Amino acid sequence: MDEIRVTLVGQPNAGKSSLFTRMTGVGVIISNYAGTTVEFEEATVTRNGVNVHVHDLPGTYALSGNSDDERMVMDALVNDPGDVVVVVADASNIEGSIVLCFEVIELGLPTILALNKMDLAMKRFDTDLSLLSRILKIPVVPVSARSALGVDALMDEIISFKKRTAAFNVRYDSHTEEYIEELTSIGTIAGLDPRGVAVKLLEADEFISSLASDEERETAERMAAEFERSHGESINVHIARDRYGQAGIVKNEVQKKTARELTFSEKLSDMTTAPATGIPILIGVLFLTFLTFIGVSNFLEGLIHDAYVSAVGDSLRDIGERIGGDLGAAVMEGINGSILAILTIVVPFIMLFYVLLGILEDSGYLPRAVVLLDRTMHSLGLHGGAFIPMMVGLGCNVPAIMATRVIASKRERIIISTMIAMAVPCSAQLAIILGATGKYAGIAAAFSIFMLLLAMIFVIGILMNRWMKFEPTSLAMEMPDLSAPSMKNVIFKTWNRCKDFFILAFPLLVAGSIILEVLLFYGALDAMVGPFSFITGTLLGLPPIVIIAFVFGILRKEMALAMLMVLAAPITLADFMTPDQFLVFGVVMALYVPCLATVAVLWREFGAKNTVLISGTSLIAALMIGAGFNAILSLI
Repeated sequence: MDEIRVTLVGQPNAGKSSLFTRMTGVGVIISNYAGTTVEFEEATVTRNGVNVHVHDLPGTYALSGNSDDERMVMDALVNDPGDVVVVVADASNIEGSIVLCFEVIELGLPTILALNKMDLAMKRFDTDLSLLSRILKIPVVPVSARSALGVDALMDEIISFKKRTAAFNVRYDSHTEEYIEELTSIGTIAGLDPRGVAVKLLEADEFISSLASDEERETAERMAAEFERSHGESINVHIARDRYGQAGIVKNEVQKKTARELTFSEKLSDMTTAPATGIPILIGVLFLTFLTFIGVSNFLEGLIHDAYVSAVGDSLRDIGERIGGDLGAAVMEGINGSILAILTIVVPFIMLFYVLLGILEDSGYLPRAVVLLDRTMHSLGLHGGAFIPMMVGLGCNVPAIMATRVIASKRERIIISTMIAMAVPCSAQLAIILGATGKYAGIAAAFSIFMLLLAMIFVIGILMNRWMKFEPTSLAMEMPDLSAPSMKNVIFKTWNRCKDFFILAFPLLVAGSIILEVLLFYGALDAMVGPFSFITGTLLGLPPIVIIAFVFGILRKEMALAMLMVLAAPITLADFMTPDQFLVFGVVMALYVPCLATVAVLWREFGAKNTVLISGTSLIAALMIGAGFNAILSLI
């Protein structure tokens, strides 16, 4: 059976991952912001007797930079581009995608342009697809990943595609063209167009430069330095300006605005990005999300708790007692407490948060918040794009830190990852702050923890920005149209993000609860609690046994609250600790050392030294600030 290998390239928010899903039937998380497909995705589908192997590369705004995602894309395009490269463009905002298409064509790669979101673009523009195809000298196929419009036509075009390269070239200024001609006479890289290689060398592309000869690199560096002396600006800026200038000309030739009034959705979209109206809208959205989370989560927690107690009661304990006496009852009590804990934490708190996050993602609102917060983020040594990993971090810190890969600067990645690990509460920590501190110490106590975390974010950002001197990178982000979220997408993403809590956390929680109950049965818990009582009892003013919850919290944060519930049995949590103690517990857990999964991803991304510094600083800050709260509350 014949096989065709296809490589998908596109800017973030062009709908590349959605199109990948439509083409292959393989489900990937679909998000409206950059960073979802940071790692490679691939799948094979059979069409008309041909195996079509589709390789989905990370979203990237350009091939001219040196960020991690751009290097990954360049590596794939140079070493294994496949039989055809499909550039996925947002048809309602094509200029940036045309620039990316220029770069792919320039490298001499066989290219198809897939204009995605055509159903939305047709409401706003008249696009001459045949003219665009004639200008670029490549096939142009209109598609809509949302409605599956044109996906079959794209697959047919891929299957019938003849391996050829486009004759289109971006025309640069005369000096740059002279440099390109001289470089192409020296040599080239196998499989790539000599002109494209020359342009990338002038741009000082790290990946292409690593493949070039010493003579080519030295010649390109000399030319770049000479250009900057004579023109007063770097040559890569000049090249980018020429590309965007030509892309603008092409766009104006092939796409005209339709003569009609803006829709309500389009007017609302404009309001969300203008500071005068966008900031109040952002505050309103965050406040409404917060209120919804508090109200619904506490209602669901009570409902699930009462339903479980009513349905199960002491039946599991009684079964254990009949089978194994008091020891059997202790084991079954551990299982019973684990089931109740996971149901009253994961479902009402963690799953609900991911539903709300999915709605914000799928509606296209998050990129607008990024643009609004760009100026504020600059004061922390970051740009507005850092807001997205922070929002993801409110669900889980692990994917949030991985999402920082789309940030070009390693310095900025370390700053935002430190903020996430130390001061952005994951959904499990939110459950502790709201489900424990908020419920038993009052909503004002929970609010004070959120204010503390917000202050910590600014302190970390300002200090690290001062210690790690460098100008923050500028923000470049495409904004998708506002649209009604697809509940199917929201539910699918929620399950994919929550399933690990059931698959990984639940067995650990059951095992830990059984061990804890057996230790209690044999009176062996004091041997574990005693050595650490000076921390929990003296320093933090908590019941010494709470150290067990802290230890389990290192494995997974949601286990800390679950173990606290197990420790409190058979009395209620309200009788187990005072409101002041719940506040201190919430403060410590909000700032506590990252869970093992977060430590592992920090280690992989930034190495042992940075991981130890972040984790150690987090633990020290948690204990010191917790002790400070305890001292102040004791005085009051």
